[in-house]
Amino acid sequence: MFDRRQFLATAGVATAGVATAGLGLLPGRRARAAGEDSKVGIAILRHGTGFDRRPNAVEQLMWETSKRTSIDVREAPVLVDAEHDELFRHPLIAWIGAGPSEPLPSAAVEHLGRYLRAGGTLFIDDASPPGDDRFDGCVRREVARLLPGNPLVPVGNDHTIYRTFFLLQRPFGRIDRADDLEGVQFDDRSPVLYGRNDLFGAFGRDRLGNWLMPVVPGGAGQREMAFRVGINLVMYATCLNYKRDQVHTTAILRRRRWRVDPPARENR
Repeated sequence: MFDRRQFLATAGVATAGVATAGLGLLPGRRARAAGEDSKVGIAILRHGTGFDRRPNAVEQLMWETSKRTSIDVREAPVLVDAEHDELFRHPLIAWIGAGPSEPLPSAAVEHLGRYLRAGGTLFIDDASPPGDDRFDGCVRREVARLLPGNPLVPVGNDHTIYRTFFLLQRPFGRIDRADDLEGVQFDDRSPVLYGRNDLFGAFGRDRLGNWLMPVVPGGAGQREMAFRVGINLVMYATCLNYKRDQVHTTAILRRRRWRVDPPARENR
């Protein structure tokens, strides 16, 4: 099984420091502890509005990933800029947005596009409230610039994203706005995946362990399914489309029981 981190390490160039916002986000590689680069983590793209509106979400998702899988994770997210070489140290970058955002500079489009063509994965998460389509319009504008000629299209439930760990049929998140993920098909994979159900909004907890945001309409059951989508996303970004090679058929069959819907009551 080929690790995307190894691939991206060969594609990347020297890394410089990255300035951070006040959210406990890790700075660039120079300031990270030794050994952190060997762990799988999520970087957050600093662009537009909304990237800082889901505190503790990445940490909770990666904690769940560590608990349920054998992946060695880094819980704290790293904040990255699209034009920075730090991109190439992370197999998965999340662009969380709400409301309108300015167009990416041309240099950032070129750099981020190179990252995607080299094997990186960009997950775009619409954290806007229902009825607000301003971020959606910006997403479609920027994706058209990043990978020209490769439009966003609905992702079928036979896509690898729904099979990497849990067997799923559709995307889940904090809200239930869209029945499908959308993705860009490029070189037998989807380097860009786009969800409109506020996936990361389902994950954050406060210091007392309480959920920061309600999940509607499905409560605890929907939140659990959102975690499963998130874990599948981490697995998809870390590994190539190996599920189609039948190598893990036995493990998939053992996990079929996980398709049963969990309890619908929200734990507070």
